[in-house]
Amino acid sequence: MQFKSILFVVCPVITVMALERRAAAVFTAEKVYHTVIDQSPYLVDRTTTVIWTESASIRDSSLPTVAPTPTIVY
Repeated sequence: MQFKSILFVVCPVITVMALERRAAAVFTAEKVYHTVIDQSPYLVDRTTTVIWTESASIRDSSLPTVAPTPTIVY
């Protein structure tokens, strides 16, 4: 009987520990593009870096979640 009582207390604790929130994955993308400049060597490489984190859902509830309506301008 004592084993069941211990198991009854330990199982929820183990479950909560297993559901511990993990840090979001961080991704980095780097784009390299060629640029012509007016000084020697005249052709150089430029880079831009984009860093973002993975998330499961939209966190800001004020953002619209529907598609925008098209607008025709004459």
